[in-house]
Amino acid sequence: MSRRRAERTARTPGDRLGARLAGLSAVVPVSPRVVAGLLAVVPVAGATLYRVAHNAPGPVPAGVAELAAVGLPTAVAGPAVAALVLAALADAPGERVGLAFAGGFGLLAIASPAAWYPAAAGTVCGGALAVAERARRLGADASLRRACRVGVGAVLATGVGVSLAASAGVAPATLRPIGSVAALVGIGLTPALVGWDRASLAAGALAGGLTFGLATSAPYVAGAVMLVGGGVVDAPLGLVAFAVAGGVAGIVRGGRRRRPDRSLGAGLVVAAGVPGTLLGALGVVVALALLADGGESA
Repeated sequence: MSRRRAERTARTPGDRLGARLAGLSAVVPVSPRVVAGLLAVVPVAGATLYRVAHNAPGPVPAGVAELAAVGLPTAVAGPAVAALVLAALADAPGERVGLAFAGGFGLLAIASPAAWYPAAAGTVCGGALAVAERARRLGADASLRRACRVGVGAVLATGVGVSLAASAGVAPATLRPIGSVAALVGIGLTPALVGWDRASLAAGALAGGLTFGLATSAPYVAGAVMLVGGGVVDAPLGLVAFAVAGGVAGIVRGGRRRRPDRSLGAGLVVAAGVPGTLLGALGVVVALALLADGGESA
């Protein structure tokens, strides 16, 4: 369907925007989904790296600190806009509404610190609505593979909700470890979303093994990195290694299938870690949209 025809047949503003974005992808070599992935992964990964560097021994370069002071308060705009772009591209009404809900409330958080609570609630509800829409679309004849993909999405969405609830002060001593386990399990199961083959599983196993080996050789450093960078609380080291293995396997599989949006989605859940911040939570919601309906094995 041509861009002009798609715009004529679009019935709602979201349909028209999605048609324009789809038509633009025929002209611009980078697809809107890849652009959305980059908008999300750059600030999420940048914030994670800065937290690790800021808490490492030695001062952070002045230029980096100045850039962080300006960029971190507005970094949530990246995944929020990405969610809005993916909402315009979504076919299912429930997924479209959920992504738009998360993106809109995410932008609201930039206006005032007091908007954090409604933005967090909007992100959780939007992500849950998108996952629920995929569960509804399974139907009675759902395959086991599709059901597994929906299940992994539900686990990741649970990690978002539980982790943000803990950050909001709701039983943090109980919910933070639960959120950590849910998030790490979901990240480790990324191959169920994006697919797998021998090469991707081998790369993931190597990354997981290296993570476990380095963490056991320097436990205090590893514990600080996992807590500060990944937001991991009271989770076993083996589960962290499993998450790294699954995330890397997903990144490699997306690259081998020439699907950069899948690679960006897998990288995004790894960079977000345990989504106890609004930035990380929105990153996971965007990642779920990028990884939707992508699971296949070799």
